[in-house]
Amino acid sequence: MTSLDAVRPPRPARLDPPDEEFLARLRGPVTGAPLEPAGPGLLRDGDTLWPCLDGIPYLRLAREELRDEAVAAIRRGDTDHALAVLIADRKDASVPPVDPAALRTAVAAVESGAATAAMVMDHLSYGGLGTYFLHRWCLPTLLSGQALLEAHAPPGGTLFEVGCGAGHFLRTWEAGSGRAIGSDLVFSHLWLARHFTAPRAWLVCFDAAGPFPLADGTADVCLTHDSFHYFPDKPHAFRELRRIARHERVLLGHTHNAEAPNYAPGAPLTVPEYAALLRPRLAYDDAALTRAALTGAAAEAAAPDALRAASALAFVHGPAAAPSPPGWLTAPRAGRPLRVNPLLTPGGPVWPTAQFAREFVEGWPYLGALAHPGPGAAGAARTR
Repeated sequence: MTSLDAVRPPRPARLDPPDEEFLARLRGPVTGAPLEPAGPGLLRDGDTLWPCLDGIPYLRLAREELRDEAVAAIRRGDTDHALAVLIADRKDASVPPVDPAALRTAVAAVESGAATAAMVMDHLSYGGLGTYFLHRWCLPTLLSGQALLEAHAPPGGTLFEVGCGAGHFLRTWEAGSGRAIGSDLVFSHLWLARHFTAPRAWLVCFDAAGPFPLADGTADVCLTHDSFHYFPDKPHAFRELRRIARHERVLLGHTHNAEAPNYAPGAPLTVPEYAALLRPRLAYDDAALTRAALTGAAAEAAAPDALRAASALAFVHGPAAAPSPPGWLTAPRAGRPLRVNPLLTPGGPVWPTAQFAREFVEGWPYLGALAHPGPGAAGAARTR
């Protein structure tokens, strides 16, 4: 048991409300007033009821019919149907609907303890997104985000990440003994985080195009990583992040550059457009942060105009954080057992798809040079 396990409550049950500390920081997306419990699995914002299952408030706007269906199911005691409604909610109509029978199978497997994250994402038809979530631990972009946090976030504070996906950075942050809040547009991403990645994190589902349902100064630092370029109203999202962050400390990692080739869709800006909007204190080539995590040396910031050829960038807004111990997020935790990366075989690395190799492996020779340590090596090793 770690000290983090000792002080954090267990994962919420299906009808548990958010704990009191988190609830005090939440605001209704319609009125902006504090949310209040309105019975098992429900929160109230004025006259509006919102579902809250597995401790995850569903506060997405422009989903009135879906919200009302889930609320009605909770009120009549059919929480299986309510949970299925929320998990089936997609980003938008461009994503094909999930098969209801496969969804029910996934929920039953999760609640019986028989599921893996890979199995759940396959049943929910995640496709390439599932490959990304499942292997994000191994990506250079995860290292760049960890290095950005390590250099510019206060250890032990509260992190809020918008667009957190399945919660990889929330887990990293909580392992450093801080409190993590994660949000995403898609409820099922947060449901994965709850059950597989960051079970003790505070989670809330809402759309970054609307009001952010958190009180002023809720977090010590706000983060977006590989997500800001997707937001349709970037000035609004940036204002909300500054409002929520104490001292307006906001970090924007792996932000795609419209002037350079990228593999993912979205609506990125040019570097001059980012600079005009964000007025950052510091800017980095995202690749420089990955190299910093690999080498232990500090990444060198650069003027935005010098980064116009970078595929992705990182920006720092707000005051400098106090100096922190090197490696407090990027180095392995002392005393933890090690496991072999599942991408490694005795014959060398095996990438899940050709697209994965093109997007994340090319340009990073360290990945191709990885070697399996041999039978029993990882089981006998522990971090020092």
